[in-house]
Amino acid sequence: MTETRNLTLRLLTLLSIFFYSLGIWGSSPYDQLDRCIEDIPNITKKKEDRIKSIRFQLFTPNLTDRQCYDICNQLYEEYESFQFDSALVYANKIMDYAHKIHDQHLIEEATLRKANIHSRAGLFTEAKKILEMLDESRLCKENLINYYDSWRFQYSLMAEFSSRTSLSDRYIARAMDYWHLLLVTSPKNSYINIVTRATLASQLGDHQKAINLLVPYLKKWKETDQEYAALVSKIAQFYEVLNDSKEERDYLIMSAIADIRGSIKESIALRKLASLLFKEGDVERAYRYLNIAIDDANFYGTRLRNSQASELIPEIQKVYIANQEAQQNKMRIQLGILGFIVILLIVALVAITKLLKRYLRMNRQVHEMNDRMETAVEDLQEANRLMREGNLIKEEYIGRFLELSSDIIDKVDAQRKIENRLAREKRMQELYQELKSNALLQDCTKAFYENFDAAFLNIYPTFVNDVNLLLKPDEQIFPKQDGSLTTELRILALIRLGVHDNAKISSILRSSITTIYTYRSKLKSRSINHDRFESQIKRIGVYEV
Repeated sequence: MTETRNLTLRLLTLLSIFFYSLGIWGSSPYDQLDRCIEDIPNITKKKEDRIKSIRFQLFTPNLTDRQCYDICNQLYEEYESFQFDSALVYANKIMDYAHKIHDQHLIEEATLRKANIHSRAGLFTEAKKILEMLDESRLCKENLINYYDSWRFQYSLMAEFSSRTSLSDRYIARAMDYWHLLLVTSPKNSYINIVTRATLASQLGDHQKAINLLVPYLKKWKETDQEYAALVSKIAQFYEVLNDSKEERDYLIMSAIADIRGSIKESIALRKLASLLFKEGDVERAYRYLNIAIDDANFYGTRLRNSQASELIPEIQKVYIANQEAQQNKMRIQLGILGFIVILLIVALVAITKLLKRYLRMNRQVHEMNDRMETAVEDLQEANRLMREGNLIKEEYIGRFLELSSDIIDKVDAQRKIENRLAREKRMQELYQELKSNALLQDCTKAFYENFDAAFLNIYPTFVNDVNLLLKPDEQIFPKQDGSLTTELRILALIRLGVHDNAKISSILRSSITTIYTYRSKLKSRSINHDRFESQIKRIGVYEV
């Protein structure tokens, strides 16, 4: 018997090794993406170090305006899909240098870059005004192609942003007009020409032809290139139209990996992947990817992608309700089984009682029966214990899911729902306690301050030191904890972010207007240069050339 068991174990081991070598037991398709997600801090750090090294070149003595233009243009390209506010800063700088050089070609190029960064941020009206400044008839061929692509890019984003509305079709039609212009003007087999041909093929219904055009073209690009990420995202879009969710998922994963490796924060791959996973019921992974997509959108610094990510919240609710119904059905089945077992136990106890009364002389048999019943009761207790543990695990999972979901759903709205429920159930004492408590307000305020301080100091890590340089030596401000700001520093931080009105500052920081006015007056009196103090605060973190 033992030899047979050992032989069986050996055969199973050999079969496991054989199947593993064939790749049957392969890794999850998400493993590589998850590893990239874990490496995001390192990838972002390398990106920031590269930007610092480029930016340091601006401090080289005796640079010409053209050299400054080229360096700022390089910085714009680094920031374009990484951080909106910095990209906008360098878009304005290259515009200034282009005018200083008096080069019409460079002015047109800078204008197109400025329009594109406004489009990425969803500032479509501003982007349109910038593009309308250009005279199409006077553009060189290169800038003309970029001009058409800028209009195409803007109308595509507008269509995406207004999806499921009557405006979307109109914007798509306008974008298609520019796709046709790009097909005529772009060099054959160039990147824009290939993408244009694929897009027009898909528009005519030949989605497979569009895919066949783009897939071989991927080999020309590195996985860290922004073009590579855009191409695989486009292929995923075509597979979505074909209702091929497996291929769509694979290419969305490729696109997300490329976005992460290229430090592309203004992206849609993770958000679309999360949406697909929600539909398939993989709630936990989808929610994690959605959070990362929202973090990236916050890092980039615009609301366009964040608003799109928020559209998934109703889907989360639908999945949660479906899961809840499934859990309830499962509980009903378990309760039915438990009831059946209880009935059987009662019947068994009655039978045993009759046997005990009838067969008092059969002590040995009765003892054996009692032993068996005790074992059955122990097994039942163990089963009940395991069931309770299982219920606790389910409750914990549901609790965690609800907690994660409630972080996205507005906390104030959640409080209102709690108060409505207490009023509806006529639990007036509890309702009074809820209305009386200001714990939610304090928690939200504390969380706001912590997030505001962390986000602001991440963008301007030397802000406290820079402020202290503007204050008299004996009037400097030192926060009690690293990574946090005092009320005075938060006021100055808001001024640095462009919020100057006392009423707006008091509303954000939940202080009176008088308090804000007093703080600002005192800060000016403590500064080295009273008249220019706040204007100097606005220049913190801005590199002058």
